[in-house]
Formats: sequence, C-alpha cells, structure tokens
Amino acid sequence: MIKTNKDELLIGLISDTHIPSRGPQIPQVIIDDFKENQIDYLFHLGDYEKFKAYQSLIDNFGKDKVIGIIGNMDFDRTLKKLLPETIELELFGHKIFMTHGTGGPNIIIKRLNKTHNLEPYDIIIFGHVHRPYNEFWRDGKLYLNPGTPTDKKFTDINSYGYLRISKDKVEPKIVYL
Repeated sequence: MIKTNKDELLIGLISDTHIPSRGPQIPQVIIDDFKENQIDYLFHLGDYEKFKAYQSLIDNFGKDKVIGIIGNMDFDRTLKKLLPETIELELFGHKIFMTHGTGGPNIIIKRLNKTHNLEPYDIIIFGHVHRPYNEFWRDGKLYLNPGTPTDKKFTDINSYGYLRISKDKVEPKIVYL
C-alpha cells in the first residue's frame, strides 16, 4: 500500500469533508497546499459523504497516493465498497491505526481505546469529532485528528493537517483555515 523507499514521508491529513452537505468541494487552498508541499500520501479519515469528494482527491493526487477509510456519514455505495473501516500500517517502525471514530467529542480518546485494542500502536489517526487533536496522551501514544475543513455547524475551527514521519521523527502539524 505505502512505499517507504525514501528516508522520510510527508502525509497530508484531512477528514470530515462532508461534500456536499458542508461545502461544494474540498477547499482549493488545501489541495494547493498539499501540492505545494509535495505530499507523498494523503490520508482521509472518513465522512466524504459522496464519491465525488473521494474522486476529486484521486484526480488531484493519484489513486496510489490517496489512502482513505469510511466514516459514519458515508452512505454512498461506491465508497462503502472501496474503503475499509480501519487501516493498520507500519511506517519506519511506527505502528499506525486509522479509524473514523464514534460518539461525541468529549471522551473520544477513551472511546477509541474502549472500541479498539490500541495497545500495539504508536500513532492513532482519527476523524469524526470535527475538532483537531494533536496530542501525546498519558499512554504515550500520539492521537491525531486533522479536524474538518468545511463544517461550520458543529465547530468554529476549520483545519487539516500533516504528518512528517521517518525512523527517528514523528512530526504532526495542524493547519488552521
């Protein structure tokens, strides 16, 4: 799935785009920023809503670069056939777990740990709560959520993110719109 034939990867992070209910398209400023920074991969953490949001990412970055999971609002049949609920991978020795998430935002990290066995993982990347997270929690794991770039109903903060990763480095970054 992901090639680590480089010493370092730069991954663009986006979630909860909710196209078309929260916006007509993924904001062009994000697409341009990802292109300008020459991301190696793009991770989408679910809630595209319609296949056209996923397809627009494929059109911009290529099928091999877009890694996505399904969200709770992804009722589109094509998305359901194409995308898994979770992804587990290892990059440069760092074990990563990707999921959309469930429930309200207040205890999301506790809920993620209750819903999934996260013990083997170093980095947990999730979406769902429309709020960015970039924190090492008391269990020593990085919990990373890029937030939402389009929603104005459930949050007043719009964002996306990056993850720069190598054998010796894990650098998450949230970018606010």
